[in-house]
Amino acid sequence: TLNYLVTLFFHTSIPLSSLSILQSDLSLHCLLSSDDHNGMCGLSELVSSCLSASKSSRDSSPDQRTTKDNTESIGDTGSSNGSTEKTQPFFRCSQFSNVPPTVRFYTKGTKVTKPNRKICSRLTWCHNSLLPIVMRHSLAASHFKVVEETNQWIGYWGRHLKSTDYRNILPHQKVNHYPGAFHIGRKDRLWTHVSEQIDRFGSTEYGIVPYTYILPREMESLEEYLEENPEAHVIIKPPASARGTGIMVTRKMKDIKQDSPLIAQQYIYRPMTINGTKFDLRLYAYVPCLDPLRVYLYEEGLVRFATVKYSNSMSTISNKYMHLTNYSINKFADRDGISSDPVPKWRLSELWTYFEERGIDSKKILESIEEVIVKAFIACEKHIRDHMLKQIHSGYVCHELFGFDILLDEKARPWLLEVNISPSLHSGTPLDSSVKAPLAKDVLNMAGIYINNGPVEQFKTSSIYMSRPRKWPKSSRQLEKEDECRNAYAGEGSPSSRLTARLTPEDVRLLVEFEDEMDRKGDFRLLFPTKDTVKYMKYFIDVPYGTLLLQRWQLEQKRGRTEGVARLERLCREGIVLQEDIDSSDSEVSDHSSDDDGEDEDSEEEV
Repeated sequence: TLNYLVTLFFHTSIPLSSLSILQSDLSLHCLLSSDDHNGMCGLSELVSSCLSASKSSRDSSPDQRTTKDNTESIGDTGSSNGSTEKTQPFFRCSQFSNVPPTVRFYTKGTKVTKPNRKICSRLTWCHNSLLPIVMRHSLAASHFKVVEETNQWIGYWGRHLKSTDYRNILPHQKVNHYPGAFHIGRKDRLWTHVSEQIDRFGSTEYGIVPYTYILPREMESLEEYLEENPEAHVIIKPPASARGTGIMVTRKMKDIKQDSPLIAQQYIYRPMTINGTKFDLRLYAYVPCLDPLRVYLYEEGLVRFATVKYSNSMSTISNKYMHLTNYSINKFADRDGISSDPVPKWRLSELWTYFEERGIDSKKILESIEEVIVKAFIACEKHIRDHMLKQIHSGYVCHELFGFDILLDEKARPWLLEVNISPSLHSGTPLDSSVKAPLAKDVLNMAGIYINNGPVEQFKTSSIYMSRPRKWPKSSRQLEKEDECRNAYAGEGSPSSRLTARLTPEDVRLLVEFEDEMDRKGDFRLLFPTKDTVKYMKYFIDVPYGTLLLQRWQLEQKRGRTEGVARLERLCREGIVLQEDIDSSDSEVSDHSSDDDGEDEDSEEEV
């Protein structure tokens, strides 16, 4: 069949370079065909599919192919409907040769091509009581079945695992938490790491969280603060709770348990209000990788309101329906006779519209919120990463969605109240569904779920495994380059052009993973790294090599991604992406045409 296709390529003026790109499409087409039991497809059907795909590839640029690929799929535009009569593709092909495809996910109601029985038998997701309905719908649309934990599975979404359990995660599996994520999810750990950054850079530059007391060890300091500020209050929270459990506002020391682990956060006394009511924001940040750190923010979110109009009168301070915005608390206002109206809640996009209609600069507010989110991750990433490295063998098996709770004060300054490592995707209202169903679908797409077509025990010889980065331990050659570049950064203070002048196979895998991830990001927007985020590099306690490489790569793509993607495709076509990191001179790849470009751009940046 392939010999026949080569002949067709010559006689139809189709570039031979397209053949390597289409080889994965050919095998996928066979796998997706269910005409007979062994999953083989007819030659005429195969040729027709390839010629059609090649014509599309030939007639469009890489950027156009990416756009077409995204717009083909219902749900990739953030639509919560997703229903269509057209059958949508099951796989999303990589932009690069020799890189396997990932599964496409959609919202409820989308018709998706069904793979053959062999592939379907591998579409299993681990059961967990926290697996939300909107995610179950996306999984079901792509023919996944939810199975018990004792069965074979390739994906997991649920409660945080014990640190030691991560050691049992297999290379072909994907779980939705990082071991050590408590460093940002626990309120006491978050404050500890942010306060360390305040010590380094000052509160003006890093004051992103209201001043916090860790109890009971700072009980005396809290008492002094309340005595010196007669009108001050604090919000008392358990350090590891969620959904409003154990929260209260007080200034009385007798209300605070003296022997319980708690945090006391200084109360923001003058919050921004809408129609006289206090509100906060629930934003969704996604981290597909810690090394290199990549942070995405979902375009949509939730605006959560208190039930009762706000007052800073001392007599109202005990009214939780006025001073607390947690939906888990305010939903009981009707039961308690406070209000018979539904709990107010907006989409984030409605808030931006509200601001713009009143002449408030929503873009500036969003930029300041994004800065808070990036700084929070940078403050905690090393602590999470160090913990993670002790527990897992393959760095690509984890990803995580975080819920950021942000409060705006009367001057529109954002304050980070807390970070949730298991943000609720429960959709109890149509508004919730309109935000969380597309969110769940986009998270699954961003996770990059691969289907291994061979025996599990042979997974490490598959192209899925060979094309993935962060397969530890690293070669001495790779470590040598990393040390050299990190030392150069320590001396120069900026990511050097030598990072991208010569790419190792591991570098290629890392950059390919990132570019494919950007191709399937849906309604997520990249916050870090971008061409504008070099200013944040100084905040890292210890900058990983991968973060330096990716930041440099982003600087070089500021004029467009076409050249960078083309460079990676040349290397992938040569098989570099599958090359083992052996300790030899062959493990580094030079691309002379791109070397010159990198040097020129570096010179311009220095000027």
